[in-house]
Amino acid sequence: MMTKRRWRLRRSLKPEVREVFALTSSLDEIRDRFEIVKITAEYEPQEAVEPTDPVPIIVGRRRERRLVDARWGLFPFWAKDSVHADLHGVLDKPIFERLVRKQRCIVPGTALATLREDGRLCHIVRMMPKEGGLFGMAGLYEEFVNGSGKLHRAFTIVTTDSRGGHGDVRSRMPLLLGDAEAEEWLNPDRKVSSAWPGFFDVPDEARWVVHTDVRRLERTVQA
Repeated sequence: MMTKRRWRLRRSLKPEVREVFALTSSLDEIRDRFEIVKITAEYEPQEAVEPTDPVPIIVGRRRERRLVDARWGLFPFWAKDSVHADLHGVLDKPIFERLVRKQRCIVPGTALATLREDGRLCHIVRMMPKEGGLFGMAGLYEEFVNGSGKLHRAFTIVTTDSRGGHGDVRSRMPLLLGDAEAEEWLNPDRKVSSAWPGFFDVPDEARWVVHTDVRRLERTVQA
């Protein structure tokens, strides 16, 4: 029986805020929701996906969609914008041109979360669709082969600033894709242009709810 990866609460010397997301659906739910025809990813449900964590992404046009392994954070993973890419930035910066044209992906999720550690407490603010279930975030991915011939894949989530509803919960909001938008986003024949901002949804107060939880951080014992 597969065990879900739990919140990793770690004690910090100073307050720390981390924006993460959850993916806790079953593999069958992901396959059916996004009409995936081939699965090569190793999947494990996760309550808190953090930068550099492995998580599956969806690539390929309709009837060719694959669920593949990837790591959150473009190469190099320590780069400032490696985990989030501003929509207007990807449209304007030449460095993203190839990814926008040929390597768009969908990042599945079940909740967004902000973790704020303060002393021995961790404040967890979770955002999720009122009706529950999976949602898809617009992403871009990159691939490279290392010296031993192994393929590595990494992705970034396309975001916008958090204006409007729930803006006090999260500084960057992922761009959400409905069924029709997902098909367009994964279609390499569909060109991305400056008209695309109106094409996406963002988490809003009408369709998303917020839950807050406080947990005690585990004490670290040093020898």
